[in-house]
Amino acid sequence: MTSNPPSPDPRGQLRGPRPKEVEISFWLWIATVVLGLVSVLVTYPQIDRIRADAINEALAQDPTLDRSLIESVTTGALVAGIVIGLLIVVAELVFVFLMRGGRNWARIVLAVLGGLGVLFGLIGLAGATGSMLAIAVPQLLLLIGAIVAMFLPAANAWFRPRQPSF
Repeated sequence: MTSNPPSPDPRGQLRGPRPKEVEISFWLWIATVVLGLVSVLVTYPQIDRIRADAINEALAQDPTLDRSLIESVTTGALVAGIVIGLLIVVAELVFVFLMRGGRNWARIVLAVLGGLGVLFGLIGLAGATGSMLAIAVPQLLLLIGAIVAMFLPAANAWFRPRQPSF
């Protein structure tokens, strides 16, 4: 890896070259996004089955429900989930690039998002099977690595606010 030139911190002061830990975290974050997109592509062919299972589960719990209403609500929930998921991916990528550029607040946001991702990832592992499990485990490990790398000593020092020099 080549040495990165000094970059300005948020107040315009120069900080040293970006540490390799920050670069590693950046690429681990990118890898988690890519695996997330692969997961969506693997899941997409099963969307009709997932939708049908959700409708049947709702009707099994209360057979008096209107099937067309349940179908509409289920479709709306799936579409909303996809839209929200895409917005989260875009926001995550923005924060990843801002973190790489030295924004400590973006690193904190990523840590929170990543922590939630680890939590939901662990919960999701309980129901994952086959190809989804083969994607979920590496994605979870990459996510943990990305979070840890952002807070290693060299990264912490690089993100530390600089004192103005006189």
